[in-house]
Amino acid sequence: MTTAAILGVIPGLQATALLGHNIKFVKQSMKPNKKMSPKKIVKVGVVNLVGISLMKPTASMINSL
Repeated sequence: MTTAAILGVIPGLQATALLGHNIKFVKQSMKPNKKMSPKKIVKVGVVNLVGISLMKPTASMINSL
């Protein structure tokens, strides 16, 4: 297995980590009598925007190898 093939897994792992972060947030927000502050909601939104926008350049760099 070449190094490029191994590195090709990285964008998938990044997406999985972001999904795990979102699932954790949803589980916390679904608890009874638990109100989510706007600050937490904005934080998760920013993490999603930045995380998704960084996955494409990462995949492009790996594909160029």
